[in-house]
Amino acid sequence: MIIPHPRAQDHSLQGLIDAFLADLEHMNRALHTRRAYASDLARFASFYTGPADGITAEVLRAFFASLTDLQPATRARKQAALASFLTWAYQEELIDATPMARVTRVKLDPPNPRGVDPKQVRAILAAIPRRQRRDHLLFHLIATTGLRIGEALALYVGDLDLTIDDEHLRVLGKGNRPRTILLDDPRVVKELRAYLKLTRYTHGPLFRAEENGRGGPVRYQTIQARWQGYCEAAGVTCTLHQLRHTHATQLVNAGVGLATIRKRLGHKNLQTTLRYAEQTDATADAEVRAWRRRSSQG
Repeated sequence: MIIPHPRAQDHSLQGLIDAFLADLEHMNRALHTRRAYASDLARFASFYTGPADGITAEVLRAFFASLTDLQPATRARKQAALASFLTWAYQEELIDATPMARVTRVKLDPPNPRGVDPKQVRAILAAIPRRQRRDHLLFHLIATTGLRIGEALALYVGDLDLTIDDEHLRVLGKGNRPRTILLDDPRVVKELRAYLKLTRYTHGPLFRAEENGRGGPVRYQTIQARWQGYCEAAGVTCTLHQLRHTHATQLVNAGVGLATIRKRLGHKNLQTTLRYAEQTDATADAEVRAWRRRSSQG
């Protein structure tokens, strides 16, 4: 029996958008991506009420012109959402061409990583009440490994290997790329062991939503609110992602090679890691002096 495809039943623009979003879910695209695309395409659908095959480059340009009050990154994301949707519709033979090919895309400058002084990170961690062991471990782990917040929240107890003197964890990063991260800071290892002993977790999510340990992974929104509160208590302005930037900057200034940093942070391209390559003057001077000593001895 042939089951009618939902796209064959509703060829309205909204119907196709719904089918596109459903396909994204089937392809296991990230939830935050699907939500962002849904919001962006809903805004376009409120601007343009015609059929999908009536979308032209002129229509797109008019829509993007109505977004000039938004930040460049936001406009670029909306362009990306429409480009993805129209490419999908073309591949499904629902439209005859992809008009985004005739539209100039927003060009974004690569963001400059902004770390904070490690003393400030320590001040924030010190502001976390002792009873909030989960929160302290989570933020301490991110600060000492450079994990993305999503990667940290997705950790399971089974991802840990606490073999003495070879402690590490397994992470599934962006693009479903796995990597192994060495837990080289003895303080975070000690805290991790104590946390597992206290909670008696032997399987399941490492960072859980409920105090009794029977819940699923803690929600990002909850952790974001907690982090903001601790920053305010410490009198420090710092985003969660800046913990990752701070760790990368520390590695660069310690002389760790960019290839190693790329692997630790889970960057797909070395170009992304190169954004952290701006060393402090003291680090650069020390490296040149070391090179000069070696040259003189030769």
